[in-house]
Amino acid sequence: MIALLHTGAAKFPQNLLPRARQAVCSLLRAGVLKGYSSIVSRKLASHGFGASMAAMSSFPPQRYHYFLVLDFEATCDKPQIHPQEIIEFPILKLNGRTMEIESTFHMYVQPVVHPQLTPFCTELTGIIQGMVDGQPSLQQVLERVDEWMAKEGLLDPSVKSIFVTCGDWDLKVMLPGQCQYLGLPVADYFKQWINLKKVFLEVAFTALHPFSRRLRQGKMDLRLPAASLHMHTPSAPAARLPW
Repeated sequence: MIALLHTGAAKFPQNLLPRARQAVCSLLRAGVLKGYSSIVSRKLASHGFGASMAAMSSFPPQRYHYFLVLDFEATCDKPQIHPQEIIEFPILKLNGRTMEIESTFHMYVQPVVHPQLTPFCTELTGIIQGMVDGQPSLQQVLERVDEWMAKEGLLDPSVKSIFVTCGDWDLKVMLPGQCQYLGLPVADYFKQWINLKKVFLEVAFTALHPFSRRLRQGKMDLRLPAASLHMHTPSAPAARLPW
């Protein structure tokens, strides 16, 4: 989490920065983030995360070469519309050894069933109509994702990579549901992922018991892209947490 915040804070969605900062400060106060270098602390401070914070000077060995952090935005309204459609498809490629961002993929997607974004959707996601008008379809974006994965060497059988999401919604519900609706196949690399909410609870439960309980109850939406990923083993779909 800290590595991504210090390397990507300039590109981090501005509406999420206050929540990210609050979460990092809570971890810092609890002593979870000890052992960080002063150099990266200054980088974090320059992005408003506080001069006392720093990024990890070393990381435990990882079972994956790369973590692919993914967080969809989709059409929505109140009450909810059906089907929802992905309108933003971002991926960060994190080096599993250094936790540095090595590459990014980002495309907006034009919705076809509900082509007009609702005011509720724009307010929630920050995405306006002009951002999706004329953009590629989901099928075209998935083809671009596959091309990007190949270009980055992520399809090489000797390279171990896994997607990381905040919850199971992105890859358990949203992508397979829309692909089923459109009659599109789902690539195998989208069928296994790390649920960051579960990782966060495993890492922080002892030190931040009240904080973790609030996250488990769904009262906090951190949407943080990376945490101590080496501590979590992805489970089979049926065993994943139901959130």
